[in-house]
Amino acid sequence: MQPNQLLKLSKQKLIDKLQEYNLIYDEAMEVLVMIRSELMARLDEQNITGELIGEYEVAKRTRVNIKTPVEVARELGCTKQEEVLDKPKLTTLYKSGVKVPEITESTYLSVRRIKQEE
Repeated sequence: MQPNQLLKLSKQKLIDKLQEYNLIYDEAMEVLVMIRSELMARLDEQNITGELIGEYEVAKRTRVNIKTPVEVARELGCTKQEEVLDKPKLTTLYKSGVKVPEITESTYLSVRRIKQEE
């Protein structure tokens, strides 16, 4: 769909298109997950962590995701004290009109299905 075609659509048609393409996106994401899983399985079968395939490097990467509660980390001696931003206070200042450096505001569209009573 071309951007100039969107200009001719009603809001309802735009919502319909949005939902249509969200479904396509969801289906595509499922396929991408399957493809990634298959590539990972093949690397595992070969007992390698990566290889060059054509002009692509395919590699298994590991990322450590830490969600350890602070209390547990404290008991393990793995905490540090540092100064952090008080984001709610900065937001209040910003919204009251005070010029605060490095604060930006973004606007985005939210579209969600509303439950209809039957």
